[in-house]
Amino acid sequence: MNISSKLMLIVLLTVFEITLTLWSVFEISNGVKFHELNLNHFKYSSQLMNKVSSLDGNSNVKVDNLRAVVLNIRQQPIDCMDTINVVNKFIMEAIDTDSAIALCIQDIKDADHALSLIDDFENGSLDKEIFISKLKASAVTFNQTSILFEEPVSKTLSFIMKFMIPIVVFISIFNIVFISYMSNTITSSIRQAIELLNNKKKKVSLSDDISKNVSGELKILLQAAQKRIENDLLMKEINQKLETLVEQRTRSLTRANQELSQFAYRTSHDLKAPLSATKMLARFIIEDINAGQLDNAIKDTQHVHDQMEKLEELVMGILSLTEADSTENINSSINLDMVLDDIQQRLSGMMNLSDYTMERHINLDHALVNNQTRITQILENLISNALKYKDNSKPDVPFVRITISELVESYQLDIEDNGIGIPVDRHDEVFGMFKRFHPKISFGSGLGLAIVKKHVDYLKGTISMETSDQGTKFSINIPKVIV
Repeated sequence: MNISSKLMLIVLLTVFEITLTLWSVFEISNGVKFHELNLNHFKYSSQLMNKVSSLDGNSNVKVDNLRAVVLNIRQQPIDCMDTINVVNKFIMEAIDTDSAIALCIQDIKDADHALSLIDDFENGSLDKEIFISKLKASAVTFNQTSILFEEPVSKTLSFIMKFMIPIVVFISIFNIVFISYMSNTITSSIRQAIELLNNKKKKVSLSDDISKNVSGELKILLQAAQKRIENDLLMKEINQKLETLVEQRTRSLTRANQELSQFAYRTSHDLKAPLSATKMLARFIIEDINAGQLDNAIKDTQHVHDQMEKLEELVMGILSLTEADSTENINSSINLDMVLDDIQQRLSGMMNLSDYTMERHINLDHALVNNQTRITQILENLISNALKYKDNSKPDVPFVRITISELVESYQLDIEDNGIGIPVDRHDEVFGMFKRFHPKISFGSGLGLAIVKKHVDYLKGTISMETSDQGTKFSINIPKVIV
């Protein structure tokens, strides 16, 4: 017999034992309930006898009280019949105690007869003395029924306890012995398989040993394990490469999910702020116009314009960030002077460039060949940040110094300023999305440096930063592109 069959047999025996035990407990509880019902029957019968006896010489007969007691008496055999099941009937017939069932049926009829006597008396169709006499007879009959009912019920309960308890005990002992035997055989089979696997001295192959000494599921299990181990050894090198690749992809996906989650949260938050402010200002404008306060309405309208500019800048930043992932990889020769001129012209619409000194130092032996869109966004975002965060408290004129140099295998782009710098405790957040380090000076979208980092990563370059209260310098190294 294999292990699964042994375990299934153990389960079936255990279920049978539990079922038999529960059924025995249920039958015993039924017997106890029969005794309880009979006790209540006897109690109500005594109450009826006392109430009927008190009617002698008493002109006031409380018919409702008598009817209530008789109904209580009648309910006991009804509950008894509801409690008796098919198994109870079979046992009672087998041990000749089914007279209890007949007593219950007769008791219900006697109670119905007593109720009809009460109805006849209440209707005036029955004389009082005859009524009392017949009702006493009914009370005596009820008491006699209680006495007669006790014997078959006690005999049935005694039979169940004498017959079922030894059977339950026997089945339990048999189960313990049989389960112990089965457990021992299963343990022996497993122990034999372990010894077989641990034995390194045998010259016979492991496959032959398994075929000769092991059977059933263990044989199948060991053969499958052996085959799996052989396959694993053959595939070990491939699996290691796959695990490395999966780990890299997992890290990449985790990082992407974190960025996406942060991006979604901050985007919704930052988009909501100007929209909410604009909605509130629009309501103020309507109120001001209705009140004839045109100056306030104009002022609030200017605030709406400012909020829309903030929203536009944020949307443009989000578009630039998404374009950083989707920009086509088209390389071309880049005219850096023209690129810087275009950047300077675009930024002149945002800030007064006459307050700054912009220096450019382009030291190239050959034209820089790369993705012009990405290089332009890298330079524009870094220059824009340098211009925004000038330090007016310094005696020197604010400057932005752009230095582009050609190395042996790469290009070096340095963007340096003498602005307010980045707080020391936030250096590790520099390239995160929606990071604003000086929100009181410039509202910005907080996406500029994140966009720069995405472009640099895409170009397989590196970016580093040096910052203090004297200013900030970003250094970018981008590998040369072979055309």
